[in-house]
Amino acid sequence: MVNDKPKRLPPSHYTLLEASREKQTTSTKVLAYYLERSPATIRTQFQRILEFLDVHCRYEAIRKAEEHGLIRKQKRLAPAPEEDRDLV
Repeated sequence: MVNDKPKRLPPSHYTLLEASREKQTTSTKVLAYYLERSPATIRTQFQRILEFLDVHCRYEAIRKAEEHGLIRKQKRLAPAPEEDRDLV
């Protein structure tokens, strides 16, 4: 039995999923601008993500990626400034 699906996505695809969740959009134009990639690249990466996750829409891909731990559900908190760390 031959499985043509890759076992992992490239890091740039995970970045795209996280950016989509962070910006709360799947807009090709918005994400291309934000990630400094071409709209064609965004479309191609989403096509590969949809196939990899076996889903039919971009929002479903984000949800499934979160459920399977492929991307963070929450945005990381910024580290505390140096002077605040000394007080703890």
